[in-house]
Amino acid sequence: MQPGSGQPANKNAQGRFFMPGDFPLIRMAILVFGASLLLSMTLVGASRAIMSRQQNALIQAQAQHSAALDKLRQVEADNQAIQNYQGKYLQLFERGFIGEERRLEWIENIKAIQKNRKLFPITYEIAAQQVFQVAPEVSTGDLELHGSEMKLKMDLLHEGDLLNFLDDLTSAGLYTVQECILKRSDTLAETPISPRLAAECTLYWLTLGELTSNQEQTPP
Repeated sequence: MQPGSGQPANKNAQGRFFMPGDFPLIRMAILVFGASLLLSMTLVGASRAIMSRQQNALIQAQAQHSAALDKLRQVEADNQAIQNYQGKYLQLFERGFIGEERRLEWIENIKAIQKNRKLFPITYEIAAQQVFQVAPEVSTGDLELHGSEMKLKMDLLHEGDLLNFLDDLTSAGLYTVQECILKRSDTLAETPISPRLAAECTLYWLTLGELTSNQEQTPP
């Protein structure tokens, strides 16, 4: 029965199915949907690519910023180190420790000390410069430690003459005493100011200079 009519339902009346002939009716909708889907996928891909490039650019910018900060900190640390050590560096340079050795100044200072202290004649010999090895934990950068051996012979009135001489000699540069041998003079003291002792000393004048490759190295 059909509702409200009192008539039985038509057995041939069935639901509407999609037929091939109906395709033209929805063709435009399908094309629009496909185009919209393709456009959406393209936009999503482009958005992801843009975001990826932006993230990479951000990471690169952060890395550059971090590197710039590191360089700035290093420059500040270097400037602070220069301020801390500049005075000491200038002192060592003025004393002849940094740079080329100053043999002429050594000789002139020996003569001046002898004259001022009224010492007996002093003889000396200076050997060729050598490279001194330093402990591995001591960093000298592009420089290396050099040493020149000097042998001294001098007559003394007393031990104090030798001590005063070595003390005054520090004004000529930095050196280290290898050994000093004192012995009584072979000649008898004829007057109160005649020499009573004789000294033979070996010392090394030290300088910090540029790297060399053809100089003899001393053992550590």
